[in-house]
Amino acid sequence: MKSIIVYYSRTGRTAKAARSWAHRIGASRLEIIPMAWRGTLKEVLNYTVSTLTRRPMEIDLYKVDFEKYDRIVLMVPVICGMMSAPMRTFIRQEAGNLHNVEYVIIHKGIKMRHKSLISWLDKTLEEKHLAASSIWAVWGKDYRPARIDGESILK
Repeated sequence: MKSIIVYYSRTGRTAKAARSWAHRIGASRLEIIPMAWRGTLKEVLNYTVSTLTRRPMEIDLYKVDFEKYDRIVLMVPVICGMMSAPMRTFIRQEAGNLHNVEYVIIHKGIKMRHKSLISWLDKTLEEKHLAASSIWAVWGKDYRPARIDGESILK
């Protein structure tokens, strides 16, 4: 089975999890990168405002044929209870091209919004997910997904 892990990482936690899982399951990786001001205070402010207001955020161009993959794993970072703006922008842009999708929600807090986030993802992609899991991301810990539903390839 050919898989790809798509992720956005501002602090490095999601990137660490994506690298680790891609290596374990032999998957390709695609990092979503914001276009402007990378690594500056302006980028952090733009990112925070875009995330909290659900505004789209410009992301770098990428060239991937998602039809080649049997499974697409979306590693979705959640900040202050909201999906990160770059990931939300990517999902909206690629909605018609993403099939056989699995969600991995990366968070540092309570799981209370996962149900509504999963529902939004399914509605936006117009397709029911294959699996959903949650990773509580804390530095220095092994990132082990907790299954929400479905059969995850991340075991």
